[in-house]
Amino acid sequence: MTPSSTSFSRRKALGIFFATSMLAGTLAVACDDSTTGSSASTGTGSGASSAGGAGSGAGSSGTATGGAAPSCDPACEAPQFCSVSGSCIDAGTCNGNGDCKEAATVCDPETKTCVPGGGCVDLQATITPIAPNLLLALDRSCSMTSSAGPGGTKWQAAVGAINTLTTTYATKIRFGLSMFPDTVTPNCAQDALAFPPAPGNEAGIQMTLTNALAAADPNYPNGPCVTNIDTAMQQAAAAPELADPDRDSYVALITDGKQAGCNLAGGDNGTTTIIANLLAAGVPTFVVGFGNGVDPTQMDIFANAGGVPNTGPAYYDAGDQASLEAVLDTIATKAISCTFTLDQAPPNPDDIHVFFDDVDVAPDPSMTNGWTYDETTNEINFYGTDCAALKSGSVTDVKVILGCAGPQ
Repeated sequence: MTPSSTSFSRRKALGIFFATSMLAGTLAVACDDSTTGSSASTGTGSGASSAGGAGSGAGSSGTATGGAAPSCDPACEAPQFCSVSGSCIDAGTCNGNGDCKEAATVCDPETKTCVPGGGCVDLQATITPIAPNLLLALDRSCSMTSSAGPGGTKWQAAVGAINTLTTTYATKIRFGLSMFPDTVTPNCAQDALAFPPAPGNEAGIQMTLTNALAAADPNYPNGPCVTNIDTAMQQAAAAPELADPDRDSYVALITDGKQAGCNLAGGDNGTTTIIANLLAAGVPTFVVGFGNGVDPTQMDIFANAGGVPNTGPAYYDAGDQASLEAVLDTIATKAISCTFTLDQAPPNPDDIHVFFDDVDVAPDPSMTNGWTYDETTNEINFYGTDCAALKSGSVTDVKVILGCAGPQ
């Protein structure tokens, strides 16, 4: 059985995890067509890697046929071994495909090493990450005009941090934005979301927030002077985009104070219930306290109800733009999915091989580490340390080798 390969590459951006290039790689490969094991392959797409590992071929120079064991005279001395070419070569190298004993690997003729590869005629595949929804519920109460240190006001810091976040993770996360209180009366209620979560919202969110740095802008935080956290979360819970069954969804509540001037949706108790119900519906809430005007005890209650608490204080604590940027980066990293979709179903779901930087990653039905394949959704899910490796950016290349239906 000869396999086909698909790969994607990740490049760190701005030194933070999974600020990676999420462009899907593609690979077209041709089948072995001779008894020597030679094959031709071509790589296409950003981050694509050929089956031979060099983008131009996975050929073998070996001539052994019929499964006969190679013979070397004189015998090889360890750590060398007898190659299919009939010569002694160093361990970890190869002269032909027959020297590669690990499943779904072939010999790269340029580097003389075994790499993921093989091929099926005209089979082209892609593996694509599923971008999560992240709704930013941003406090624009009057206290956001107070100082956040030498860098300016809390509002300036929040706008700068969100602009950095949406630039860094553009296309990797589907951002949405709500601001509370909004500018539509009555003061304690919320109207429509400023930006429902969707792809391509980054520029609109950045322009809206940047314009709101001017005191004359309607969204500048100079009124109404209430802090309606409860109805802000009620508004988030009603967003149909967060109920998308095909992707993960999250809310990030960012506030510099306590519920004040309103209790239309039940005040703090109402907020806790709404956040807990969101979690029960599969939508966790990150809670960010910005500045020293928050109630730490209540923020911890919200954060624990949200299901994604921080270590130490359960809520994420930030005091200036730099710390808020760091908090939002951490949240984005946790939100990014370890689920990837294949563009076609494998011919044999039991014949899939995954490699991180050309090192085999074993499947794990227990979902502790490694990966699983879901036939119903045609998705590969990574878990535990392997998911963490993807999120941290320590893995720079991933290949998925799909088994062929039969000889070509």
